Amino acid sequence: MAAYDDFAWFYDRYWNEDFHSAAFPILERVWLSRLPERSRILDVCCGTGYLAGMLVERGHEVTGVDASPEMIACARRNVPRADFQVAEASRFRMAAEFDGAVSTFDSLNHILELPDLTSALRNVAAALKPGGTFAFDILLEEAYQTHWGESFALVRDDHVLTITGSGFDFRTRRAQCTVTMFRLMEGAWRRSDTTVVERCYTGAEIGTALEDAGFGEITAYDAGDLGMAGLLGEGRTFFVATRV
Repeated sequence: MAAYDDFAWFYDRYWNEDFHSAAFPILERVWLSRLPERSRILDVCCGTGYLAGMLVERGHEVTGVDASPEMIACARRNVPRADFQVAEASRFRMAAEFDGAVSTFDSLNHILELPDLTSALRNVAAALKPGGTFAFDILLEEAYQTHWGESFALVRDDHVLTITGSGFDFRTRRAQCTVTMFRLMEGAWRRSDTTVVERCYTGAEIGTALEDAGFGEITAYDAGDLGMAGLLGEGRTFFVATRV
């Protein structure tokens, strides 16, 4: 998880708000409206806590899990009223006490093997009360065929970030990009390099994994149809499923 530890500062500063400002109205429409007021919510792959903060502001009690210790450290600073724990999605264990669960910003695409994805979904199901609902978004093939692998650069006086995409491999169903980061810290520049890899699952694979994990009433929504415009919405699908 060292890659995500180094990336945490940039993620928190530049990506959190843009994505969740677009995603939250969708979550309110297809998922939050189905939960009781002041629900207990599990945020899986919670990152630096931006979504958790939005949920806490609306009166919900939130527990977040993420495999990156630095992401969790940022989340604890950002949202002190929520509970955050370092844990991998495919390995965590929680008691069945949550009304709802959520995972956003194609976090589940970062789980690279289908058995591990199924394990993560089972863990979520086990943490939900019967009838609890799980909402998540995931990128399908269309996303990786468009702009996912394009290069990007961000240059500021005290930090620089470049992203170089390597494209989508149809044989392995994986896409990757190289991220190079510089930050001026205590008078010296610190460099960090990492490779981020995502796995493209099919809708059928996701549906089967959800059923195997103990979910039913599975509904898929195209992000663009729900108003997520531009690059964020391309190839992105929101799923909502109920623990049976």
